[in-house]
Amino acid sequence: MRRFPGPDYFSGWHMLAGIAGFLGTLLLITLITVLVVFLVQRGKRRPVPMDYRPPLPPALQLLDERLARGEIEIDDYLNRKAAMLGTPTTAAEPAAWPEPGQDPTRATSARVDAAGQSSSTEG
Repeated sequence: MRRFPGPDYFSGWHMLAGIAGFLGTLLLITLITVLVVFLVQRGKRRPVPMDYRPPLPPALQLLDERLARGEIEIDDYLNRKAAMLGTPTTAAEPAAWPEPGQDPTRATSARVDAAGQSSSTEG
């Protein structure tokens, strides 16, 4: 069998370069596939809204519902909620309670003078 002059393309470094090129192409295709799968999976997750609040524990939810129905007073609500959460009670007293029959949405403060007469001052 006659050999052609020149380098032998089926042995040595040329064969190694061919295998390395094939494996490099395979690696590149694998990386692109993994990246596409990652991006698709990431896009399927729903983003958490900024105003998201985790649900309340059942006891606090029940306490909120009782307050909304008017079964308990605000002071009692604040004391019970503080006891459940383990925080000190800090019930803020309003500046002035509205007089019976007075519109509580108006900004008024009642002052009682020495004679026991109450006078309203618009503020």
